[in-house]
Amino acid sequence: MRINENKFFALAKENGFEAADICYSHATSTSISVFHKEIDSLTEHESIVVTARGIINGKFGSVETEQIDKTTPQFLINSIKDTARIIEKDEKAFIFKGSKKYHKKNVFNKAVAEMDVSDAIKTCFEIEKKLYAYDKRINEVITVGYENEVGDSFLANSYGLKLKSKEATYTYYAQISVKEGDEIRTGFKVFASMDPNEFDIEKFVKDVAEDALKKLGGAPCKSKKYPVVFSPETFSTLLKCFLGPIDYEEIEKKSSNFVDKLNTQVASKKLTVIENGLAKNIFFTYYDDEGVAVNKKEILKKGVLKTYLYTLENAKKAGVEPTGNGVDTNGKVIAKLNQLFVKPGRKSEAEMISKIKEGVYINELQGLHSGMNARSGNFSLPSAGFMIRDGKLAEPLSMITIADNLMNVFNNIKDIANNLELVITTSTTCPSVYVKKISVTGK
Repeated sequence: MRINENKFFALAKENGFEAADICYSHATSTSISVFHKEIDSLTEHESIVVTARGIINGKFGSVETEQIDKTTPQFLINSIKDTARIIEKDEKAFIFKGSKKYHKKNVFNKAVAEMDVSDAIKTCFEIEKKLYAYDKRINEVITVGYENEVGDSFLANSYGLKLKSKEATYTYYAQISVKEGDEIRTGFKVFASMDPNEFDIEKFVKDVAEDALKKLGGAPCKSKKYPVVFSPETFSTLLKCFLGPIDYEEIEKKSSNFVDKLNTQVASKKLTVIENGLAKNIFFTYYDDEGVAVNKKEILKKGVLKTYLYTLENAKKAGVEPTGNGVDTNGKVIAKLNQLFVKPGRKSEAEMISKIKEGVYINELQGLHSGMNARSGNFSLPSAGFMIRDGKLAEPLSMITIADNLMNVFNNIKDIANNLELVITTSTTCPSVYVKKISVTGK
């Protein structure tokens, strides 16, 4: 059942509200996992969340509910009035009227919404079968899974703003273990898309298998400083950590390395990073949780920091426009990066690596929660990858640790490849990146 927003706004007006808004989110999902030729789990889930806010007697109130029936509009009005009475903030409350322009796109693919569960189960079993047949060293297919989610949402306010979105996505994932002698390694891959025709089962099986097999024989390298090449996935992980403190709230608290760094050089001139939530993929969004329009914008231009991230509240404090990065986290709105795009270089990854006589290629990072200090930028992270010898990838590496400071890493970027890849885990389109030298601890 969908909330009747018109009744809500009529009641808000009757109750003397100065302004009000309402946000509705509805999603249905199906999740499947298989193990040893049997369905391990099959679940279906539906979620509905309604958040409403209003201003009455100059005070701001809000409420969230998952219960929708004919009494819900009145319940929202009463709850907003109750919370507004206990608010002690001195700041003048306001509801955002809306941005001047929105870049709406139709990204909903009906074919994804109608994907048959039985077909997905057959595909999962086929993936499992092909993985076991790929290489005799694959000793266990730990899991193969599929998820499908269809969602729709809207945000409206009493000023006449009405924003709607609808999307459908699907995901396949698999994890395996491989064994050679007493050595056991694991591999994992995930594929997500809004187009049923994009999934290539043969490529997916190969990617999962090779992710594990190439780790066999891994050992630590000699401890010293090496030229380091980061894979798209590992560099995008570091990039999100590096840019995390550009939230204006962190700037205001003086807890960021980017205080007073706007329009100054903070990274290598090789690095240009664009935020583009409008890119037509599974991360597409044209408005944020506060109803602010999402726009394509430069975050770093040749290493120069071009903007901080502002919610409505922080933009008002700073006297600037909000940036469309507002995310509602249990009633508190914070600014978070949308999907990022790293401008690629001209060389292939192989061409970039060919110039390195001895170095390290990193394709796995661990321990980000414990080994990364978000404020200082210092990190010490267990890692894995390959040695680079005479311009080519050589023996696999394991049980190594890379340690440095994010500012140093990003200011010492020597080259950027052209092998762009959409990294699902970080919502970043990124190539491989070559950093001059980083401390690597091994043996």
